[in-house]
Amino acid sequence: MNIHTLFILLIAMAMACDIFGIVVQRGANLVRIDVRTALMSLLWAVFELLAILAGYAAGSWLLGLELTEHRSLFWVHVISGVILAAIGVRMFMLAFGKRIILEHRMEKVDFRIDILLALRLCVHGLLAGIVCGLLCFSLPQVIAAAFLISAASAVAGYISGRAWGVSPSGTAYAIGGGLMCALGLALQVLPFG
Repeated sequence: MNIHTLFILLIAMAMACDIFGIVVQRGANLVRIDVRTALMSLLWAVFELLAILAGYAAGSWLLGLELTEHRSLFWVHVISGVILAAIGVRMFMLAFGKRIILEHRMEKVDFRIDILLALRLCVHGLLAGIVCGLLCFSLPQVIAAAFLISAASAVAGYISGRAWGVSPSGTAYAIGGGLMCALGLALQVLPFG
């Protein structure tokens, strides 16, 4: 496994922690898990994938503007590292900040609320996609990792929330935030190319 593939997988896992953190809160309110839950899990993954693809296109476009000289590769890594660290800091804020949790049971997944929450996470996906585009990661690998890991995380979030309540939410945000910050730092110190 080369370093690009490893970074793609780690970015996808950190983004999945973001999804897991919010979906576990929604799962805690579910009375039962059914086909609608599986469908909503796929929608979480689709929204994440679309945001990452839009970011990838933007990152590739930015890369094509002027960053063709060898010395500019340094700035690509700096900018990418700062973006990943910013996502990580935001996830830490979610992990350790005050959370408002509404305690009411739902018979089934509320698509409207869950879609709005998924769209809120698209900002992180867009930024992560920009990083992937700037670093010229393999688009098929980015697509596969983003979709599969996000879908698995959404399913696990609903099930975990139903079983254990909201307690895993903060831990997921903290793990994802730590991973993003570590990746941002690694871009600054590792020889990468």
